[in-house]
Amino acid sequence: MNRPICCKYRLLRLCLFLLLMLSLTGCSAHRDSRLRWVTYSETGAPLDAKEVIAAANAVSEEKIGVTVNLEFQPPDKINLMMASGEYYDIVFTCAWTNDFDKNAEAGLYYDITDLVQKETPALYQSIGKYWDCAKINGRIMGIPILKNMGAQNMFRLNADYFEGQKGMEIPEEMDGLEALEPYLKAYKEDFPAKYPIAMDRGGPPGYMNFVEQIAGGIIVIPYDQESEIPQAMALWDCEKVMDRYRTLHRWYKAGYIHPDAATIDSTAADKSFPVRFGVAWKGYMGYSNPADWGFHVKTPTYEGPFISRQSEQGAMFGICAACSEERVIECLKYIELLSTDRKFRDILAYGIEGKHFEYLDNGTVLTTRTGADRYATRLYQTGSFVNASVASISRDILADPDQWEKVFEEYDTEGIYSKTHGFHYSESRKESIITALQAIFGDYSTELRTGTSDPDVVIPKMRARMEAAGFEELLADVQDQINEWFASGH
Repeated sequence: MNRPICCKYRLLRLCLFLLLMLSLTGCSAHRDSRLRWVTYSETGAPLDAKEVIAAANAVSEEKIGVTVNLEFQPPDKINLMMASGEYYDIVFTCAWTNDFDKNAEAGLYYDITDLVQKETPALYQSIGKYWDCAKINGRIMGIPILKNMGAQNMFRLNADYFEGQKGMEIPEEMDGLEALEPYLKAYKEDFPAKYPIAMDRGGPPGYMNFVEQIAGGIIVIPYDQESEIPQAMALWDCEKVMDRYRTLHRWYKAGYIHPDAATIDSTAADKSFPVRFGVAWKGYMGYSNPADWGFHVKTPTYEGPFISRQSEQGAMFGICAACSEERVIECLKYIELLSTDRKFRDILAYGIEGKHFEYLDNGTVLTTRTGADRYATRLYQTGSFVNASVASISRDILADPDQWEKVFEEYDTEGIYSKTHGFHYSESRKESIITALQAIFGDYSTELRTGTSDPDVVIPKMRARMEAAGFEELLADVQDQINEWFASGH
């Protein structure tokens, strides 16, 4: 969608670019020759990070002549770094932290459209159709990290209880949220004073994945619309959204959800809940380790996979706009190596072979006790899932080494794609309205997603406040941008 960025954004982009250039000029004589790569982490660097990075650098130095200083930084540090113009080479960015679309639109990331195809064709080819989620106005402004590009919703059920004790079957697939109710009812009858669902103030993970969300979920675009050009709508005008809120409220009244769910920060430490929700992909084993829960877990899927610009932006790399072309090429070559050399990718993914992990006979990897204690990372922090070896839970609970080929095949055959695929809504013209509306939504959203409040009572109140704060103006702007995007040939 080609549209001028508002004056405020032009000024912001210019100021930040100048700050970046000054930072680059001022420190170039003293800056380490290694690339500065900043990735996201809530908990800081793993204990053995320096040792692992040194091992990776030995390989990348020999293969492409490029090494890195890899930093694990929390969101507030990354946000400060971006706002102040502090120099970096590669940074973690996505739809949910260090917002890719806003940063790219503001000109903070380097336009790699031409260089990535010319200098790193293997990287360009490896990303394939998923480049669309990294484009702003048709230009490639970041590198998608290939992982679960779709949102697959699933239940996480205590199989020892439901199958072993109750004799209930847990199928691989279940039809929608309501299919869970017999399991909830059975548990509540056995334990009237307990609550079967692990629920905190964040609500069930993925509870709104069945619609594409604009402006934080205030406006939605259903995946199943029949119109050729998608029509954006208020969340209260989407019957599926309202039904989801009503189901959660019905469960709350039935005693399936803790009465204080809207104020509970986390249920992670309480392993007693027989029902949890999750968002992952078929074959994901991270929810299923009996050692983590004290019982066997089965993970039937109930929705998805839903695939949209937002889901594809689950993890990305951005390259600093102030980098020289030579520096950008080094960044791209390093990311290309991560994306095409499995042995190299496994170092940053799992650590040092023989110390932090080992290869099993079926081609998967197994983390050692040292690895779990001293180099526990999430794959998206350091690169593609697809090019890393798949991890097994144990020697007895083996993963499928071809898991990712099957996941991406499923995306092609069963994926539920947004009709606005690739569309980016620019919030710049309505930023103040969005801020006001999100503040209003925040007054109600926690109680809605935990089932605490009756949506048919609460949402009319929220709607009245939102409409008074400019909701219809925002909705019209969203639809105008969708119409223009389609009119331009998408």
